[in-house]
Amino acid sequence: MALQRLRGVGVSRTPTSAHRRAVMCCATDPQTRRYQTSFVPMGHKVASQLLTAGLALGISFSASPVVAAPQYNSLADIVRSSFEFVDENKDGVITKEELLRTSKAVAEDVDFMLPDESQLDFAMKLFDLNQDGTLSTDELLASIALDGAVGDDAIDADVVNVFDKDGDGFVSLREFKSGVPPLGPNGEAAKEYIFSRVDQVINGDNRLDTQEFANALTLTRTVVLGY
Repeated sequence: MALQRLRGVGVSRTPTSAHRRAVMCCATDPQTRRYQTSFVPMGHKVASQLLTAGLALGISFSASPVVAAPQYNSLADIVRSSFEFVDENKDGVITKEELLRTSKAVAEDVDFMLPDESQLDFAMKLFDLNQDGTLSTDELLASIALDGAVGDDAIDADVVNVFDKDGDGFVSLREFKSGVPPLGPNGEAAKEYIFSRVDQVINGDNRLDTQEFANALTLTRTVVLGY
């Protein structure tokens, strides 16, 4: 079982991975990246702990050099091989029962309190990015990737490549909207607001450099995952 790899692994924001790399930037104040678990609603605690446990499987970026790194087409693709095991029957949908079984395994391995039904219900709704009442595998995987995309001073290079399709070193509005998963009602307007808000703070040139893009992803994470 994939979660067995968690045993003996310290759960952290940036675990070591053999094929991931990071692009250095001055994206965020490190103070804003710390989990304020004492003040987070219990549902958010469950969600963030599950995501962090997923990162302990080797999902997050590392400074290791990359040789023939795979090409990813979406945020979900970045973590698919490491975390898709949650979808036990491979039907593309994550049920509460599957999430509960994963929670039990994570609780045993990384020592956090097993969530109750109301907390699981909250997590199911939180990860349902397009708000259609169903949690898809891709929505869960995209949430995991989004959670680990930006560290204190670096951004996952694979995430940059998912968005920067033309490889010019910048992310356009079209690329940004295409890279962020569907967010449900008013989701496109939210993406446009995030892009414009970050772009206008720096120079308003209608494109995001690495630092701006990292800030935009951090803001997106706050909007989508609540922290």
